[in-house]
Amino acid sequence: MANINSVIVEGNLTKAAELSRWSDGTPYIRFTIANNEYYKKENGEYESIPSFFDCQCKGAYAESMSKHLLKGRRITVEGRLKQQRWADDQGVKHSAVVVRVKEISLSPFGNNSFRPSEEGQQNEARRYEEDNYQPENNYDASMFDDSEEIPF
Repeated sequence: MANINSVIVEGNLTKAAELSRWSDGTPYIRFTIANNEYYKKENGEYESIPSFFDCQCKGAYAESMSKHLLKGRRITVEGRLKQQRWADDQGVKHSAVVVRVKEISLSPFGNNSFRPSEEGQQNEARRYEEDNYQPENNYDASMFDDSEEIPF
């Protein structure tokens, strides 16, 4: 059985990416993405709760992307989740899950220009609070002919 480990996260950079090099000279970057979830409070106002995702990327790709990853920039990352474990100087064990980034997509909006409208926030929150929410189906079921056997 295959192990599936894939993640896509979109959000804004909390600060500029940090470009560093390992002892063997391999470049890598670290950065954090803030992703907001919107919900409706009891008083009817909409509020967002941010989640913060630590990301890492290595190699020439990381080095070339580092100059574009500035604070506030809206990006989408694709990669894998990786659990890191270590012990501090006192022997206390720690653990953190990070996104090992394979691809970074820059938003066409650029730095700091993406600000969701109040209406957009309300629509997103409303979608999740409806018990009977179903995604829109934009296909015609008659397009599929299920009368034949599947060839595999």
